[in-house]
Amino acid sequence: MQSLTSSVVGLLARLLTAALLLAAGAVAVDYARMLYRRRSLPPGPMPWPLFGNYFQTPKDRPWLEWEQWSKKYDSTMLTLWVGREPRIIINDAWDACELMEKRADIWSSRPHLIAMGDAINLTETNQTVLPYGDRWRLHRRLMHTAVGTQAVRSYKGFQADESKILTRDILEDPEDYVMSIERYSVSVTSIVGWGRRIDRKNDLIAQQALKLMEGVDLVIPGLYIIEALPWLCKLPRWLYKFPTDLWHGSAIGARFFWMLSKEGADAPEDNFAKRLILGQEKEGLTDLEVAGLAGNLLGGGVDTTTSTMLSCILAMCAFPDVQRKAQAEIDSVVGKDRSPSWEDIAENRLPYIEAIVKEALRWRTVTILAGIPHANTVDFDYKGYHFPAGTNVTANMWAIHRNPRDFPEPDVFRPERFLNGLERPYPNARGSNPFGFGRRSHLAFDMRPGLDQNGQEIKLDLFAYSASENIRPLPFKARFISRSEDISRLITDEAVRARDALRVYDGETRVTMAEAAKNPAYN
Repeated sequence: MQSLTSSVVGLLARLLTAALLLAAGAVAVDYARMLYRRRSLPPGPMPWPLFGNYFQTPKDRPWLEWEQWSKKYDSTMLTLWVGREPRIIINDAWDACELMEKRADIWSSRPHLIAMGDAINLTETNQTVLPYGDRWRLHRRLMHTAVGTQAVRSYKGFQADESKILTRDILEDPEDYVMSIERYSVSVTSIVGWGRRIDRKNDLIAQQALKLMEGVDLVIPGLYIIEALPWLCKLPRWLYKFPTDLWHGSAIGARFFWMLSKEGADAPEDNFAKRLILGQEKEGLTDLEVAGLAGNLLGGGVDTTTSTMLSCILAMCAFPDVQRKAQAEIDSVVGKDRSPSWEDIAENRLPYIEAIVKEALRWRTVTILAGIPHANTVDFDYKGYHFPAGTNVTANMWAIHRNPRDFPEPDVFRPERFLNGLERPYPNARGSNPFGFGRRSHLAFDMRPGLDQNGQEIKLDLFAYSASENIRPLPFKARFISRSEDISRLITDEAVRARDALRVYDGETRVTMAEAAKNPAYN
């Protein structure tokens, strides 16, 4: 009996040894394949087997380190291995424009994403991660009806009215300026999306919009280990709960936006959700696709707008000379009897104000990694490197918009870069790649740093920003001082008229997260 037991133990030991040797051999072969592929890609830190550069990549603001790596390896493009797959980090505007703008016919697809796609069931249903093809083109066409050039022109009226409400809110409650800006951003987007404005700060729609945009962090390479080890997604929740919790929260959120869209379809005014619901059968859209399109509109329109406005306020507080020049231009062109209008912009009467918007988008670009990564649809050779089809490419806007070759003294807020032509040559006519839209700045006020407990102006930290892929300034104190009593009365009077014009969009939603959580399922 003892001999039999010893034989069984010996057999198991040999089987285990053989299994370990096979596993080690498989890892070694796979690693050799990685190193072979690495030879034809841009330089970067040596990857580990299986994990790639996961342990070498900072988990907090990795784009700062990538900027330094670009200098270390003397290369405008870097290769970061996310697990066993490479991701190309572009730190130069000229390379980014050459690939993603000039060759958009090849580089408009999306790579296969784990955290942003598989883990939350978006890979085949959401425009942000769809590969290039018929479905991608359909989603893009539908979204274009909401944010395309022609569509946006029709929004100017309620955008201007909402901006007057915002200016009044800041006048009345300057310490709560962040929430006022968020309400404004959500309200404009909600009118476009569901035909209903948002009248209250911290509205449920606003909360969900900001929560939705937390999901963009899932595209940050090297942040989540499931990108390096995708099989973790298959583990039961008691072993590794991250994907399960993430999927559950995403499902409830999507259900919320689906129900909101159904409600928007009954609104009296035309809106994006109504068009989606009415055309759902014709376009062959699932409920989840409708929810995704509507949610993307809200998420993309709220966080970027709010963050850009906050950065602009931070810049006005930190660079008072710029603010004085802007106020002088408004006083000379617009006067003090009305607010600036869209016509002033259309007729190029306020070039310095436009330059401020462009500089704000460059100075602290919100989508610090240019949004969702791109991928090529066919094999592509560039600068002696070979990029197989499906290569994941990310643009590091932190490095691109702070390159002193293109933007001397990059951390100085200088709108003159965009006046009377570009200050330096740039690969596109815009002079930057903000991946966003211009916003109005609120120069009815003198914007100044807040005061400390001794009544002294605080020193603002121009680099205190969130670690999210959509960056925004960390909370900072600012003062908003009306420039005169006449301007205060003008702000109040214009807000009254604007509020009357916006009543057509009044209404209360009946949708709640609790109701959405009851049945997070779709057709």
